[in-house]
Amino acid sequence: MANRSRRVVPAGLALVLALVTAGCNANSQSTSQSTEPTKGKNAAPLESVPKGGTLHYLSRRATESFETANAQMVPTSRLRWVHRGLTSWRTLPDKDTVLVPDLATDTGKTDDGGKTWTFTLKEGLKFSDGSPITAQDVKYGIERSFAPMFQGGLGYHKTLLVGGTDYDGPYDGKELDSIEVAGDHKIVFRLKRPFGNWPWIVSMPAFAPVPAAADTKPETYGEHPVASGPYQVTSFRKGSQAVLDRNPNWTADSDQVRFAGPDKIVLDMGLNNDTIVQRLIDDKGEDRTAISNALISPSQFQRIESDPSISGRMANSPSGYFRYLAMNVKRPSLSDVRVRQAINYAVNKAELQSVYGGPKFGGQIASTIMTPGIPGYTEYNLYDGGDTGDVDKAKELLAAAGVSDLKLTLTYPTDVSAIEEKEAQSIKNSLARVGVKVELKGLDANTWSELISSADGDYDMTTNGWGADFPSGMSTIQPLFASSEIGNGGGNASKFSDPKVDAAIDAAIAEPDLDKAARMWAAIDKQIMEHAPVVPILVQRTQALAGSKIMNYFVPAYPPFANELVVGVDR
Repeated sequence: MANRSRRVVPAGLALVLALVTAGCNANSQSTSQSTEPTKGKNAAPLESVPKGGTLHYLSRRATESFETANAQMVPTSRLRWVHRGLTSWRTLPDKDTVLVPDLATDTGKTDDGGKTWTFTLKEGLKFSDGSPITAQDVKYGIERSFAPMFQGGLGYHKTLLVGGTDYDGPYDGKELDSIEVAGDHKIVFRLKRPFGNWPWIVSMPAFAPVPAAADTKPETYGEHPVASGPYQVTSFRKGSQAVLDRNPNWTADSDQVRFAGPDKIVLDMGLNNDTIVQRLIDDKGEDRTAISNALISPSQFQRIESDPSISGRMANSPSGYFRYLAMNVKRPSLSDVRVRQAINYAVNKAELQSVYGGPKFGGQIASTIMTPGIPGYTEYNLYDGGDTGDVDKAKELLAAAGVSDLKLTLTYPTDVSAIEEKEAQSIKNSLARVGVKVELKGLDANTWSELISSADGDYDMTTNGWGADFPSGMSTIQPLFASSEIGNGGGNASKFSDPKVDAAIDAAIAEPDLDKAARMWAAIDKQIMEHAPVVPILVQRTQALAGSKIMNYFVPAYPPFANELVVGVDR
């Protein structure tokens, strides 16, 4: 059931590495006023943001695409300039992300506890070519995501829908019977099991409507799709540039998540990452109306922070990704919970925080599995040794377990960025303080990934990171701690398996009342940490820089990316 694409290593994040060398000066002031994340350029009410102008998007991707069948982008990304879903996400700078209707009139109804879900489309919706958007178009858009030509993507629906695991898409004339349409406006989904988060799943890219008649060249459909969102692709040069103009058939009164401020969007592809950031720092010409997906390097951060006219244009996330140390509980040396608890007490999280750039940019010290911004997140700390660790408590637990002269291996990827080795060395130093000897084993990223996702990986510990696909505890807890996710490419790197936790996970997954489910996930979070299979390290922040004429640019608590759908251009 879990999507396994969201394992995160630092090079995939907009991490601040400028303070990497300052580990010895780490402190515990992670909640002081000076370390608060910034909102970015003019995070203002939308009514004050002007309409019109041209938005420029500078992309480090070799090529961009507006294909939905294999996309992994969140509903606040540039893909949604062109496409809508049944539901979507509304984000604000100071509030949690909420699920709202998009093409549908509501966020879904179920009368059997979450196994069958019904959505009704709004009246009068049209594609960019003037044809009506129907339930059949939504069904076809979903079905084509099952075709073997579309590998990857957010695939929760492929295992949840009845018959999904045996379906290969519509190109041989077959339909998926568990997606039913009644007339032009009603669509019904029949799932294998109750699944309370289905309303979040239907916000994902594969649920965008696609008219079958327009899908004549599925391999290139993403270059010139029929638009349901506020913009349509009017020019596309693969690996070079896409131009988007207004969709005359989109209506603002039917859409509560897209501001659609600019008249035109120009998306440039395949640009050098550092060059993009430097252009945004320089802030000249068209770059004053630009945003990007570029990652910020240490030297560039030093320049940004020294100049308020630049730092004021940077959005810094209040939350982010879960960074942690996983302990392989199947190993005899780590089978005793007291040993794992001792390691939780021993790790100097303040030093690791400094390795990642300090509290303001690197992230906040973590003690839970769920991160701020995820419904149900509750702050607690079962192993509170202070930010620098509690050496005495760790030694006491090791002695109680009858452990001495403990030797462990710690594996990590070596070919992603230099930070993993610094992180591993910091953990080694922390454990040396309590008499635990750690051997570091760096591996290339592919070998490392295969090792930790195998059923019987030959390692004691590994560093890892995770980003949730949607704002629910399920999106982190289930893939990282359910017994079903041990081996076969699963994300359970600690090999943690507990029948009571599995039962609690299944119950929370099935709960259709999302407020109740959020409380259930919070309880499971603590239930898992009582077994101490991991050491939570950080909630990693992300950053993004915009041109000086960009307005309403901010990063919410979740997802840790700027909402690209609500920016405007100050003319």
